Amino acid sequence: MAIKVYVPCDSTALSLGANKTAEAIVAEAKKRGLEIELVRNGSRGLFWLEPMVEVATNKGRVAYAPVFPKDVPSLFEANFLTGGAHALNLGLTEELAWLKKQQRLTFARVGITNPISLDDYLAHDGYKGLKNALQMTGAEVVKTVTDSGLRGRGGAAFPTGIKWNTVLGCQADQKYIVCNADEGDSGTYSDRMVMEDDPYVLIEGMTIAGIA
Repeated sequence: MAIKVYVPCDSTALSLGANKTAEAIVAEAKKRGLEIELVRNGSRGLFWLEPMVEVATNKGRVAYAPVFPKDVPSLFEANFLTGGAHALNLGLTEELAWLKKQQRLTFARVGITNPISLDDYLAHDGYKGLKNALQMTGAEVVKTVTDSGLRGRGGAAFPTGIKWNTVLGCQADQKYIVCNADEGDSGTYSDRMVMEDDPYVLIEGMTIAGIA
């Protein structure tokens, strides 16, 4: 059975050489006659550790970082495919101090799934919200969103329910959903991570808004 090896395809990871690291891992595995499944996941957000490579083991995903092509042969020598000891071994990813105390909601799948795999999205609770919305009227969807207290992720934190209710009350033959992908605030990258690392959640949210 092929061992899953995760190498991020997030733009930050790519800028730091993730593609070359991925290529080196595939080449080294082939050279050694080892079967691996390379998964291009999103970044966990620890950009100072990119490219961060994770390996699926029976104890969980083990992180190695930062991994560059020159490090790959020594990782194989250290049996990193089974979580072997190495200077770059950070331990179980979920136990990393920066991640352990976080409760991820918007970023729940980021870094875990393959961003362009619909099957992966569905396997991690994707489209459950849409399935629920399809059983409701537009007014019921808006009320649910309003009652949830959901707010925009910009600086104003404007209540989403108020926006949706305003559109619901507008009389028009045709209405449109517009995705504002501009991150105008300096140093703001949260929306980029959603679009790159969990794009189906954006599509699902826009679809629910369209139903409402």
